[in-house]
Amino acid sequence: MRKKYRELKRKGNVVVFPTTIERLLTEGMTLLKQERYEEARDGLYQVLTYEPEHPAALGAYSYCLYELGDYDEALEVCRELLKVGPIHYLETMELYISILMQVREFEEAERVIEALIDEKVLPEERLEQFHLLRDLNERIASKSIEKIDADQFTPEVFLKLNPYEQERKVMELPPSSFKPLKDKLIALVEHPEIDLLAKTYILFIMQQEKIIAKVNIHKFHYIGEFNISDLTDPQESPRVHDIKTIFAEQLAKDPTRLEMANELFERHVYLFYPFLMDEYDAKEVAEAYMSYLDLLFTGVADETSDEDLQNLLMQAEMWFEMRNR
Repeated sequence: MRKKYRELKRKGNVVVFPTTIERLLTEGMTLLKQERYEEARDGLYQVLTYEPEHPAALGAYSYCLYELGDYDEALEVCRELLKVGPIHYLETMELYISILMQVREFEEAERVIEALIDEKVLPEERLEQFHLLRDLNERIASKSIEKIDADQFTPEVFLKLNPYEQERKVMELPPSSFKPLKDKLIALVEHPEIDLLAKTYILFIMQQEKIIAKVNIHKFHYIGEFNISDLTDPQESPRVHDIKTIFAEQLAKDPTRLEMANELFERHVYLFYPFLMDEYDAKEVAEAYMSYLDLLFTGVADETSDEDLQNLLMQAEMWFEMRNR
């Protein structure tokens, strides 16, 4: 069976004459022009066993895979070609977009097309072609969304699922469906009984898809209104970084407890999101987590730690325990 491109290895110390590679490449290109894609693919694969980053061979090999319907492999090869630097840039980008559409990565295809148009790198004679390609991408994406049963995302139906099923239902949605389903997903996020982690995933993806809307969120004792476009990834939050820095400094001599503190904190960050225990400063939060770990290890908690914050951490852990039953 033919190996995949990602399995290619260089031939070590084997000496390969330049004329051998040139001959194999010429034969592969000839077969490609004759639309004998399987034979061309196999011939070009031989070139890549000797020179895995050969731009011309990568481009032709990716095109063969595309014509043969091996879209996932074609996408991998095309991405590698873009890293190496294609000989024919626009043709490669057109192929890349076509492959993205075939594997239903419509959002990425749209981003690439928009970038090419906005950066004004397209010659006038190619501009209309890429506008048409963008329109085609939008039509295909819309048709794929039509297959989704929107009624499954009403609170009445969604609440019949257990928490894990709610989470999976959200994660299985293609990101491109979040805009058409915006109103229904906002209703889920704002519903008090929807699984808290399912709410978090909905908010994450809506933010990534640049959906403009306001939402009212209720988690534990926290209630607040947020602009989705203003939300950020908590892993990029200076506050999260500050709290983790305190963990690292205070628990430097106890790597086991440090790992537990980080794991516990990160779990709660995603549970509380978009809230981040903002009524407490970073030091108070860090000390509360370390005190909580003391309680787990010794049965005795630090009495100086804020009692309400300690109770919040216990509630969060009880929530996970109940969810896992």
